[in-house]
Amino acid sequence: MGITSRMIPTEDASARKREIEEKLNQEQETLSFIRENLEKSDQLTKGMVSILSSFESRLMQLENSIIPVHKQTENLQRLQENVDKTLSCLDHVISYYHVAKDTDRIIREGPSGRLDEYLACIAKIQKAVEYFQDNNPDSPELNTVKARFEKGKELLEAEFRSLLTRYSKPVPPIVILDAISVDEDLELQEEAVLEHLPEAVLQDIICISGWLVEYGRNQGDVTDTDRFLYIHAAV
Repeated sequence: MGITSRMIPTEDASARKREIEEKLNQEQETLSFIRENLEKSDQLTKGMVSILSSFESRLMQLENSIIPVHKQTENLQRLQENVDKTLSCLDHVISYYHVAKDTDRIIREGPSGRLDEYLACIAKIQKAVEYFQDNNPDSPELNTVKARFEKGKELLEAEFRSLLTRYSKPVPPIVILDAISVDEDLELQEEAVLEHLPEAVLQDIICISGWLVEYGRNQGDVTDTDRFLYIHAAV
């Protein structure tokens, strides 16, 4: 009995020791697994950092390459805009040098039957006169367009007089007296009929007279009678 009782604690101790050793082995295996995973994670992290660093370096290189190109493109766009504006201004200026040639036929043929087109040509000539007076007063082109402008005014005055001569009819004095009379006996008479200018002719006269009142008043050969007719036709 004594020997048996002394052996039981020894067996329990051995079993306990084995159990502890097994748990220790498990913990060591777990620790080794964790270490391996940490090492792998560390390697992956270093690899990712290396990839990101390389990407960042390439991105900086790309940015350093693109920024100058972008700035150069902006500069080229501004240069293109300036060139377009300059060409537009040149075309506008060059057009003044061609005004005399472009309007020669219409001015020579006169305003009859195409008054609007004729006045548009005179407006172009007038702008050319203003341009050369402001920018190149000694140029021969100024004398050319001024002469063309004066010729245009002369033909407009001639057209104005021609329309009045062709379509105006004198009103007999008796008709005027009948029209202004307040005599009750005359009120019973048939109302006098006055012949007016055709509407199209009247509009042309009004248009020409308005233009001459504004631009032809300094013309040396325009008489006071002409000015009176211009003003009253415009009214």
